[in-house]
Amino acid sequence: MEQLTNTILANFNLFILILIRVTGIFVAAPVFARNNFPMLLKVGLSATISFILLPTLGEGYMLEINGFLQLGYYSMMEFLIGLLIGFISFTYFTVIYVAGTIIDVQMGFSMVNVFDPQTNTQVPIMGNFYNNIISLLFIVMNGHHLLIRALVGSYRLLPVGFTFTIGDNVVVQMTMIFSEIFILAVKFSAPVLITVILVDILLGVLARTMPQMNVFVVGMPLKIVVGMVMILITLPFVIPFSEILFNRMFESVFDILKILSKG
Repeated sequence: MEQLTNTILANFNLFILILIRVTGIFVAAPVFARNNFPMLLKVGLSATISFILLPTLGEGYMLEINGFLQLGYYSMMEFLIGLLIGFISFTYFTVIYVAGTIIDVQMGFSMVNVFDPQTNTQVPIMGNFYNNIISLLFIVMNGHHLLIRALVGSYRLLPVGFTFTIGDNVVVQMTMIFSEIFILAVKFSAPVLITVILVDILLGVLARTMPQMNVFVVGMPLKIVVGMVMILITLPFVIPFSEILFNRMFESVFDILKILSKG
């Protein structure tokens, strides 16, 4: 314990800056940013990761900090870098919410929402269902390890004390990320979307051939049943889709970091 204390005190400024960047990630990162994730566990995990990184980043550490204001400025930069990594990671999880909204509208669940403790908002019921599955796969497939790897890689591109500016390239890259999120959401919801559209076409044909049939009464339960059956059929494909989602997530994180490193 004494050796641990001496190591931290000898590199106190560096330890604080590392801790702030790690904390920034856990503020916005998927799974870890949940409000029901214990705060004490977040703090302990951040401190542990910071202490593990301290000896590696301490080699060749040349940043000089003169005064509290300069430390505060560097702390803000470190927090923004960590927050950006966590935000981009969380942004790709919104693919599930967008896809869930599309599915809910087509199945007739658009008025049914559930409370999400992570964002403190109402989310679509199917989006919440898929989000729980993707969050579980994120842990099972060691997505949290990749998140830590992205953190370590960020120090190679944006070392401690790096001052960055957000230029046009960052805005363009973020626009591409949001466009990709919408495309992935449509691809994810496509099986249910196409199936329900075919059901609507069938109901339209039946309405023309049998005017006495109440299409609305028959159509709503039919679309729900068909949608649920299609969800069960496509459920095994969530795993390969999650692999693609996680890979694109961390590729986008490094793309943004590379752009920031070039100034």
